[in-house]
This record gives sequence, structure tokens and C-alpha cells, in this order.
Amino acid sequence: MSYDIAVFDPANAPRDDDAFVAWFQQQTAADDDPDAGTVALRNWFADFSGHFPAVNGPYADSDDGTTTYGFGRAVTRASCPDDEADKAARAGRSLAAKHGVGFYNANSGEERLFFPGGGSG
Repeated sequence: MSYDIAVFDPANAPRDDDAFVAWFQQQTAADDDPDAGTVALRNWFADFSGHFPAVNGPYADSDDGTTTYGFGRAVTRASCPDDEADKAARAGRSLAAKHGVGFYNANSGEERLFFPGGGSG
């Protein structure tokens, strides 16, 4: 099993929860290369993957990789190990704020959607 989180370009995402979910489901994040996304999304990945090394793509760590990433133009998805769920959620959201990207945690009922500088959706 995996624990899935995502970060996104807040300039392109709707803030309404239902509209966001519809928008998010239409986003593709099938590329293995983090260069597919914005600079802010790439910076988030660079920090986050230091804690959750990639198992796929150009930065895959064959010895310590734990997380599968999918990259799109406006969204980066991370599938982390279940036993790291709390750590992944905390780190993902904290780094989203640091890099000015949105954070989406579909696993959480509360505070599952975060927009930088504006709180939750």
C-alpha cells in the first residue's frame, strides 16, 4: 500500500474544494522527470526527495528509494510508504509552504487542501 500526496501550481488550481478535486483528477502526472513541472514544483521535489528518495526517474535511488513520483506541468504526485504517512504529510505540507506551492492530501478529512499565503481551500 502507499500513501499518496500531491503538490500543485496554485496559480492554476481552483480554491473551491469540489472544483479543485475535479481539476486535480484531470491533471496528468505520468512523467518520470521532475523537469516537467514549474521551478517551484521542482524545488519542492528536490527537498522532499531528500527525505523520501525516488524509486523512479532520473533521480532514482536503487539502494534507498521508497517513493514513486509522477510529474506533470502543474502537479507533482508522491506515493510514499504507508508507515511513513504522518512524516510524509508533515514534510510535504511544510515544504509546500516553503516553496510557494499548494499541497493536497486526499487521505485527510481535515486540512487536505493547502494554498500558500492563503491557508486551506
